[in-house]
Amino acid sequence: IKNMDAVFTCDLEDWNHGLHIEANGHSSIDSVWWLQYKLAQYKIKAIFYVLKRFSDEHPGMIEALKHAGHVIKSHGINHYHWEEADRKPYSWLGFTGGFYFRLFPYWLIKKEVVRKKHLYIHPHDLDENHPKLSNPILNWKRHVGLKNSRLKLERLMREIAWDEPPEN
Repeated sequence: IKNMDAVFTCDLEDWNHGLHIEANGHSSIDSVWWLQYKLAQYKIKAIFYVLKRFSDEHPGMIEALKHAGHVIKSHGINHYHWEEADRKPYSWLGFTGGFYFRLFPYWLIKKEVVRKKHLYIHPHDLDENHPKLSNPILNWKRHVGLKNSRLKLERLMREIAWDEPPEN
């Protein structure tokens, strides 16, 4: 039953951008295409906070998102917290997405998204093929919950009435 309103956002960056390591040939771009398809399927408009580095590496994706009617904003240049961006990473979001989206059970994520009226997701949160990392704690943090993340997100897409994103 759709009886709640929330804004859907995506921090548009590749799996390695926030880690400041080389990609070694892997990209989470397939997850972005999947997300764009699902947003269209459920008629959801989102705000995409785009990292300049991602935009430089995937300009066609940015144009496709604009063409689909999504709002495009800045997430900075290289994902450093001191950069100028429309939104500073994670300072006010609580556990309405990202690592927490994958870690916590569906009922808790839905409750928090409804309370905060906001969801944020990263392409790597939907990327089951995310490369293994040498740091075991970071590897766990990046892989926990990946197996069911797409199913969990699609359920949220169905069950929440998503607001049109504000232009500013």
